[in-house]
Amino acid sequence: MTELPRCPEPLPSDLVALIDSFGQAWANSKIRPSISADVIEHWSELLDAWVAADDLPLFVRKHSNNRGFVVQHSTGRLLVPCDNSPAHWAYAMALNGERPSLQDIRNFFAQDEIPVAMIQKAKEKADAAYHCTRPGKFNLNEYGWKLAHIEGVGLNNRTLISEIPVEQIVIRFRRLMAPSNMFVVPLDWAGIAEIEAVIQAMRPRNCYMPGR
Repeated sequence: MTELPRCPEPLPSDLVALIDSFGQAWANSKIRPSISADVIEHWSELLDAWVAADDLPLFVRKHSNNRGFVVQHSTGRLLVPCDNSPAHWAYAMALNGERPSLQDIRNFFAQDEIPVAMIQKAKEKADAAYHCTRPGKFNLNEYGWKLAHIEGVGLNNRTLISEIPVEQIVIRFRRLMAPSNMFVVPLDWAGIAEIEAVIQAMRPRNCYMPGR
């Protein structure tokens, strides 16, 4: 049996140059949806206030059949496990120029208007505090886009979210919800959002601050 060839690492420079060129072209493309700098800044300040408001829960993209539940962190802070739906909501709002206040966020929670799941399972519906699923106007996939993050938002470990250091929860919450940490690519080309050259090309366009 012939041994399978190994993928060359690194790839030949001419191929790498093509990938880099595409990343820069997409970052500069007029067809790529982009959010104005003042709206980006508003959302950054809003998230600062949201984190400081102890009465508001924080979204955490780490779930196990509990999207929309309210989980109390060991510090007392309330957390809501979710998928990428709140990020779709935030990006769509920001792209539309929406500048919600902190009181608006409280009202959205009270009225269950922030999506926590694309589709909530029956076992989740029974005990969830929040049931909003991603409606069409906040579902970027329905418009042909794949939403991606520049800095990772997941918590890839087996530790209960109630026991993960709250500082890590806050960092991932900001990354999940900050429009400055998001970009979109055509849904049919979703995989390019995972290519490092594309991510790096988007970084200066969004001016995301990893520590925020």
